[in-house]
Amino acid sequence: MIKSILVPVDASAYARAALEHGVELAKLYGARVTGLYVLDIRYLEMPPSLDYSYTFEAVPPTVVPPDVMEKFKVKSERILSDFAREVEKAGLPVETRVEEGVPGQVIADMGNVHDLVVMGKRGEYAKWGRDLLGATAESVARRSGTPVLLVEEKARPVGRALILFDGSHSANRSLKMAADLAERVPVELRVLTVDDDADRGRSTLGEARSYLEPLGLKATYSVLPGRVVKSVTFSLAEEPADLVILGMRGHSPLRHFILGRTTEQVMRSVGLPVLLVP
Repeated sequence: MIKSILVPVDASAYARAALEHGVELAKLYGARVTGLYVLDIRYLEMPPSLDYSYTFEAVPPTVVPPDVMEKFKVKSERILSDFAREVEKAGLPVETRVEEGVPGQVIADMGNVHDLVVMGKRGEYAKWGRDLLGATAESVARRSGTPVLLVEEKARPVGRALILFDGSHSANRSLKMAADLAERVPVELRVLTVDDDADRGRSTLGEARSYLEPLGLKATYSVLPGRVVKSVTFSLAEEPADLVILGMRGHSPLRHFILGRTTEQVMRSVGLPVLLVP
């Protein structure tokens, strides 16, 4: 059950899309929405001569004036005021917060007292980056103990969802979240298991089927061999989806602050919103 949604914001189109997704989900669940703006202390604490590209969203190195935080505070107040106004228009309870720190750490920590984090895959400095995924989004995904929905630059309605299922604890939690969503809004579910052993793959799918079928949800099931990312790409080409849902860590025993390699590859390569479930 989702009763509180955290939406980190900045001035980017990605943050706007996160707001739209967050509002739609809050309507479905009757949830409270919290807008968070993080004042990045690295602007002041890191030497200005360093290349910041390896630390966050690839901001060009620059000399930061002493009053930069005050300017950011004014900017944050404007962004959060607009955020609150949009949420209130939807008739939803809203809260706004301004915090100082390293964005990925602050968002993940605050996310632990919410039921869902909804944020853009990239931030307002994305045009300087070389990667398809922002460093802040990746940091949150690595640290979060709460489900994280990473969204694209433009919001889109969700009518079909692809669930990657390997039978792990995270995969079972992601299956339950997908089912809960599908019970509230018409969403076609497609469950995909990637396994070179077809019999084992069908057995794994049987676990998902045994959970979903008694709920009366519309779902299809398939097993594909090979590498997960290639199989996901093939599956999406054959049957497009609007959302990909998967567990964060698979069967790895290292569950704290470590993102599963497969999950990392999928969230970097899929040009769709991705719901990551711990």
